[in-house]
Amino acid sequence: MNAIFWDLDDTLLATLPARMRALAHAYETCLGSRTDPLALWRSHRGGSLESLGERLMGRDGHIFAKTYREHYFGTRCLAEAYQGISAVLGEMAVVGVRHAVVTSKLAWTATEELTEAGLLHFFETVVGCDDTDCHKPDPEPVYAAMQRLCIDDAGDILFVGDSPADIWAARNAGCRSIAALWGTIDAELVLDAAPDFRAATPAELLAILRAEVGA
Repeated sequence: MNAIFWDLDDTLLATLPARMRALAHAYETCLGSRTDPLALWRSHRGGSLESLGERLMGRDGHIFAKTYREHYFGTRCLAEAYQGISAVLGEMAVVGVRHAVVTSKLAWTATEELTEAGLLHFFETVVGCDDTDCHKPDPEPVYAAMQRLCIDDAGDILFVGDSPADIWAARNAGCRSIAALWGTIDAELVLDAAPDFRAATPAELLAILRAEVGA
């Protein structure tokens, strides 16, 4: 292993409350009724916001995504990393492991939130949903990050994520995966996707990574 690709939300950053408020707002505004945002997002299994909008509204799905983002950006607090994540990133960087973010968020949004959380300097690139035509669980975002880091062998990468889409994207690209259970909204779903490893906390993740690099 010489690189770790990371999902953003519920893996690196604890953004769930603001995202669920935005999801509830977008649903009520666009569809005229209320929903359980957590159950709705869980049923989406980590896909992109655009694909959720299309699922709910068909051709008008972009309106749903726009409404969500306007509310999210207008009401969210500063992004915060999960406790222990900075230590994992730092220790792996010291031993030469490279880091990239592969997220279903817009790249500029992810970059801004990583900056707020004090993590951006760890990452060589951030691949967002606006950087590729296809999105997780398709492997295209993983391939885009590999290209930017000039990595040819997907077997050199571990992908850390909290959703089935992360695990499937890793498998489809030929990477091994680690289920990040500390932030997932449904551990059963992500484990059903059969990740190569599982970590209940960032400390457990660090132990796995140390074993992989022989530290």
